[in-house]
Amino acid sequence: MIRSLKEEDISLILSWYNWYIRNSEATFETEELSYDEFAQRVHMITKTYPWLILEEEGRPVGYAYLASFIPRAAYEWTCDLAIYLDPKERGKGYGHQLMQAAIETAEKAGYVNMVSIITKGNTASEKLHEAHGFEKMGEFDESGYKFGKWLGVTYYIRRLNAPAKNPQKPRNITI
Repeated sequence: MIRSLKEEDISLILSWYNWYIRNSEATFETEELSYDEFAQRVHMITKTYPWLILEEEGRPVGYAYLASFIPRAAYEWTCDLAIYLDPKERGKGYGHQLMQAAIETAEKAGYVNMVSIITKGNTASEKLHEAHGFEKMGEFDESGYKFGKWLGVTYYIRRLNAPAKNPQKPRNITI
C-alpha cells in the first residue's frame, strides 16, 4: 500500500537514510543527520511536495518524495525524485512500486518533467529509471568525493505531461 508520510514515520526513515549515508554512494551526504535536522527537511519538503511511504504487510519498506529540482520560479514544473528503501528490503521490487506511484502522483499534480540524479555506477537505480521511461540526459564526472574516491552523477529525466501554453502551478497531492 502506498500512503502519504506520517509524522511517526520520520524516525524509521531517518534510520534508513543514515544507513545510506554511512554505507552507500547513493547519497552524497557524508555526515549522519539528527532527528531534528531530518524532520526539518521533511517538513520543508512536504509543505509543497508529496512524500510517499510504501507499506508491505502493515510496515513501511520504502519511501519516495518529490522536491524542487532548482529553486527558481521558472523550474516549478520540473520536480526532483528521490527513492530510498529499507536497506534490508532491497531487491524485492519495492523500488518499482514507489517509482510508479511517484510518477502517477507527479503527473496528477501537474508537473511536466521529473528529474533524478543518480550516482554513476549505481546500475540498479539506472535500470529502475530506464524501466520507467527515464532518459539519460547528462553526466558529470568527479563531482563528489566520498569514501576516499571521486564520484560522478548522471541526470535522468522523464516527461510527465505536455507543456501548456499558460500552465497552472503544480499542486501538492496527499495520498
